[in-house]
Amino acid sequence: MRSTAVCLTLLGLALPLLAAAAPLPPGEKPAPTPFTRLDDAGTAADHPGADHVVVFEHAVNKVKPSGVTYVDGYRLIKILTPEGCRDRSVLSWHYDPRSQFLEVREVAVLRGGERIPVDVTAIHDLPAPQAAIYWLDRVKTLQLPRLVPGDGVEVVTFSKGFTYALLADGAGGGGGSGVAAEVPGDERYIPPMPGQYFDIVLFQADAPVVEKRYDLVLPADKRLHAETYNGPLYSAVTYDAETTTYSWWCLGMPARAHEPSQPDASDIVPKAVMATVESWEAKSRWFFDVNRNQFEVTPAIQAKVDEILAEAGATNASQEKKAKALVHWVAQNIRYSGQTMGEGEGFTLHPADMIFEQRSGVCKDIAGMLIAMMRGAGLDSHAAMTMAGSRIDLVPADQFNHCVTALRLPDGSWQMYDPTWVPYNNDIWSKRETEQHYLIGSPEGETLDRIPYSPPDESPLVVRHTAELAADGTLTGTLRLGGGGASDSRLRRMVTGSRKKELDGALARMLAVVSPRIEGVKVTHRAADDFSGDMWISIGYRIPRFATAIAGQWRFTSPMLAVVLSDGNLFGAGNRTWPDERQTDLLLWNTQLVDAQETIRLPKGWTLQDAPEVEPVDETYASFTGAAAQDGRTFTVTGRAEVRRRQIPPDGYPGFKAAVDAAKAWSAQEFRFVKGGK
Repeated sequence: MRSTAVCLTLLGLALPLLAAAAPLPPGEKPAPTPFTRLDDAGTAADHPGADHVVVFEHAVNKVKPSGVTYVDGYRLIKILTPEGCRDRSVLSWHYDPRSQFLEVREVAVLRGGERIPVDVTAIHDLPAPQAAIYWLDRVKTLQLPRLVPGDGVEVVTFSKGFTYALLADGAGGGGGSGVAAEVPGDERYIPPMPGQYFDIVLFQADAPVVEKRYDLVLPADKRLHAETYNGPLYSAVTYDAETTTYSWWCLGMPARAHEPSQPDASDIVPKAVMATVESWEAKSRWFFDVNRNQFEVTPAIQAKVDEILAEAGATNASQEKKAKALVHWVAQNIRYSGQTMGEGEGFTLHPADMIFEQRSGVCKDIAGMLIAMMRGAGLDSHAAMTMAGSRIDLVPADQFNHCVTALRLPDGSWQMYDPTWVPYNNDIWSKRETEQHYLIGSPEGETLDRIPYSPPDESPLVVRHTAELAADGTLTGTLRLGGGGASDSRLRRMVTGSRKKELDGALARMLAVVSPRIEGVKVTHRAADDFSGDMWISIGYRIPRFATAIAGQWRFTSPMLAVVLSDGNLFGAGNRTWPDERQTDLLLWNTQLVDAQETIRLPKGWTLQDAPEVEPVDETYASFTGAAAQDGRTFTVTGRAEVRRRQIPPDGYPGFKAAVDAAKAWSAQEFRFVKGGK
């Protein structure tokens, strides 16, 4: 066997020599080198809008029986423009030293057929910039020599270990094959599920990609789930007595399209998802086991649970009422701030007593606090993982970025709670998280499940504007905003986003779109932390000279619609200028119903002329209709809009835009009144 391998190796070495001596058939090119790859990658004219191109990227991931993975990486880019010279002048590599080893072995600039080495000993290893989560991540940086368009930048890396799901920048590697030998000291790089491997590899980037390859070398006894999504990729599987090698690659991949309000890249770019874990049920049991001791109900926690339930009148209440009181206490009292707390980052939740003392943590800690408190109230609660802002595909890989709480109901079903996303929100689970997948950790083992669709009427914005227009053109009125679901949350945050003494001024600025002369603004509202009902805000105001008679006529647009269509907190889809065409999905996060009605009492003798009509728009993903009429001295304007899906595909975008455009046109509709008649 060994002699055969040696012969094959020698033959492999001899083949390039033989090929060099013999003429190539017409049309066939010699084996590529970094320099020929650079030449073939083209220039800025071949890649409009790109400042660089990924010429060749290759990662070879060699997995040990323990799950520790060695990654040999190679990456070659070509600089196309002066902007590319500036923006690519410093290389950086983000890593977490607690779970990952990263070595930059070689860096070179390729110019004019020469390889100019860059001294990798000049690399700086620095704390990574951080906000909200203050863990121990680091970043390595390297200043390159001055670049010129046409230069290649070649990087060879080696890494081992793992990164938490979706926290990596993507694999970039190359070279090597076979399963690496066990090395003393590798124990710290064993993944959270020992012996298992997963990855999510995106093959489209912000720059064009000429060629990208990803190889996974597994021990022969490890089995793999794998699937590709969102577009064509090439793949192959080979094996020998000791390993199985899975390969995926792409050729000629254009740069990723960037559009406003698009989903996470994982939803739309070509990718390969892989995992060795047996099933979602196995992952569920593991997640339960690794956290089974983190939810101890200490005497201090129990005393606080009893106090919360007593204040809410829920001591002897239903599970639902107890759980609601507890989720809102946790949401309002455990701030989001991820401090370094030693062991237990990643998939392990910190102990509940630690979080109760610190009163801070990331999503997993906030969820863990709720789990412990629910258990203190006699409720059967468990930790669950989810993915906020993107779907989870069927392969049981770690496609998660968020931790939540699951409550088992008496009938065995589950009710989901998210204390991280419901501060100042009357829901127990934010409507901005509907249709998300989740996996609950339980001793029995659960399968992947999904939050149901939320129709628009579960996130209504109800607007009622009543006003009186005096003979001198002064408008005096009250605008009342009420909302449920996602709209409830937006209204509460309009209140909490300003100091109490500054709230009147903040909402006066919101109404300034109607007239800069607005005055006498007086705001009343439900207390932002009162979760006994949906949020409402009432705004009283006065606008001198709102209407001015010109040639015996008054002309004005709807004050109510002007406010609603200009403020993203009220109608998020309506205050944006959307392009005519779209390539990718539109992610709006939540559905919404806008139900607006305005009544203005007119002075005696003023009459609406040529009442305009609205052509209703009723499309699959959105709709709009409106009306205007006068009855006696009462002038009424209505508008009703629905956004029916949180994520809209490109083929549904024209209908969505038609509905939004109709709403905008109605808000800009000028109404004409003349003196005389009624």
